Amino acid sequence: MLTNYICSLNGLIKDITEKVGELSYIDAEQVAIGFKRSRETVSEEVWAEISGIEDEYNGTIQRREGRIEKYFAPKTILINGIPVKYVVDFYVPVFFGLNFKEKLLTVFHELYHISPKFDGNLRFFKGKGYKHGSSLEKYDKYMDYLVDKYLRMNPTAAEFLNKCHTELSEICHKGNLPKFPKPEHELFKIVWC
Repeated sequence: MLTNYICSLNGLIKDITEKVGELSYIDAEQVAIGFKRSRETVSEEVWAEISGIEDEYNGTIQRREGRIEKYFAPKTILINGIPVKYVVDFYVPVFFGLNFKEKLLTVFHELYHISPKFDGNLRFFKGKGYKHGSSLEKYDKYMDYLVDKYLRMNPTAAEFLNKCHTELSEICHKGNLPKFPKPEHELFKIVWC
């Protein structure tokens, strides 16, 4: 059942990136979906988060003792043989309890955090509000604009968000949520002769 929900979320992200020009730089196949447990009674909680996974070629080299170097390369996550650049984790069951528009706004909110270069990094703004720009309120209004733009296209890919997900919430209580560990850098030693 969660697998079907993940497929539906993947389909939604693909549909959004095909229809909304402001997010067309995103390759939906390189965005993975995961879940994290949330508390049920909290009304204002983080509903989702996104993590960027650096490009596999962004490793760093440290020189030590002349000819020996240490090379740190990030691990990659593969889905169907395709390297993932971003992981969106939805906090459940609280995400399932949101209304249709809040769920859709959450998806857009996280997708907009993806760097326009689509390089495994997140979008950063100048100044103190580097995650959401000068104002979270302005960020949210822009997400509302993008969601309304998308909804005017009568998308069928978003219809599953309208359903009540009581069964999914019960599954979440049992654990076994599909999630992706944040990749840590692997250490390789390179010896020059």
